[in-house]
Amino acid sequence: MNFLKLFKLTLPVMTAYIPLGMALGILAASNHFSIYQALMISFFVYSGSAEFLLVTFIVANETLLGIFITLFLLGFRHFFYTLTILSELKNLNFLRHYVIFSLSDESFALLSTYQKDFESVSNKHKRSLYYALLCFLNQSYWLFGVFLGFLFQNNIDIDYSGIEFSLSALFIVLAYDAYKQNPNPKILFIAFFIGFFGFLFIAKAYMLFACLSIALVYLLIRKNYVR
Repeated sequence: MNFLKLFKLTLPVMTAYIPLGMALGILAASNHFSIYQALMISFFVYSGSAEFLLVTFIVANETLLGIFITLFLLGFRHFFYTLTILSELKNLNFLRHYVIFSLSDESFALLSTYQKDFESVSNKHKRSLYYALLCFLNQSYWLFGVFLGFLFQNNIDIDYSGIEFSLSALFIVLAYDAYKQNPNPKILFIAFFIGFFGFLFIAKAYMLFACLSIALVYLLIRKNYVR
């Protein structure tokens, strides 16, 4: 593991985060947010769809309680991410606090998929640095995309429709890459089950349903699960 390999791992995220961040920057600029407000939301909230909702809620004069409850439920999946790699985080130094803060869906997917590569780094401080760098690179791509989108909206008059599909494309690429690392047919079955029943019956709470379902299936199939 080295910085160049780490950077290559984040390239799929970069190709999606920049256009998706641009979509957020365009949305913020269209609703008369300043560049500083857009970047602050992106840095401190840093939860993809939650940022889009936050901008929409602010424009609609939503109450603080309504914003809090909605964003809390939307970001609740991040609790599961941290719990999943808790044993690895305990072995990191103070940089683990930044890793926990910036553990987005995509960063978690990369850390989980290439866990063995990170564990091969015996030096505790280097491993902590690599974890933090991966998360930092991904967050940098997002912030850069927001900045570009804000500038484009204010200076270039073109049609940006369809740019939001970059998020779906990113999840498809990451899921395919994870399956190549572990071509287990059970993964396909679980994905089909969660996708079919989630969209069919509880589309409005799909993300929470997906996280709870994955956690339940994991506990059921792993008999030697240890807290």
